[in-house]
Amino acid sequence: MPNDGIPLYMRMDSVQVNTTSGQGSNSHNITDVWVEANTDNVGAFGVPCNIPVLQENDVRFVVNAGIKESGQSGVRVIYPFYTTDTFSIVGVRGEHYIHKPTFSYVTGTQFAFTENFDFTNSFEPSANFALASGPEVDSVFGGSRCLKLTVSTLDSNKMVTSIGAYNLPEGLEIWLEVDYKSEVPFYIGFNGYFTGSSVAYAVPVLFVNAQPQWNKVYVKLSALMGNVRADTYKIYFEALRPYGTSGGNVYIDNVKLVHF
Repeated sequence: MPNDGIPLYMRMDSVQVNTTSGQGSNSHNITDVWVEANTDNVGAFGVPCNIPVLQENDVRFVVNAGIKESGQSGVRVIYPFYTTDTFSIVGVRGEHYIHKPTFSYVTGTQFAFTENFDFTNSFEPSANFALASGPEVDSVFGGSRCLKLTVSTLDSNKMVTSIGAYNLPEGLEIWLEVDYKSEVPFYIGFNGYFTGSSVAYAVPVLFVNAQPQWNKVYVKLSALMGNVRADTYKIYFEALRPYGTSGGNVYIDNVKLVHF
């Protein structure tokens, strides 16, 4: 066996994402790291992890950011819009090392829109906000405010739709990033529009269960938009009131629609 079966250990307790102007928040939900060491595909590991590597001397690591596609624990993939983290060590078998992978958006990532709701609002209607300076300060993920979508006993559902309609590329990766916290379940979806027509079709992409703590989901839109092609698209969120309940709120922040 390589190294007489004695590995070195590379520990990765956390990761981070760096963003630049126009790329929105650096929030992330990277759950895994996909690791290569020299020519070996070491595997995918949930963070935090302590990775055994049967290499020594000059060892070059290649680390990719892994996420749950559309929030599905059983579908774990490398997020195509994050860069690869690479670094090298002079490794000694049996020794322990620590590294914090750092990722950013790859060159060529297109941001159809980003919205953190602090000073602007890309969704209509525009009245529903939770303010960090108000009584719902704990409901805001970061910054000064987030979108709040409320469904009450008078409603079975309540929807907000993006103001802009976006022309997105066919056949390329298209994803939606969303930070959320919710007291009721909700849908994430899109409407398709054809030029010269106000008629839209709605496609509910992901059903999201109530989540009392802030979470981030990466929603893959590519395949669905390719199957139900339109000229432009709008993103929507739809809060649902479960039968027999009085309803509740859905809080949305740091929305990003990205593609190549």
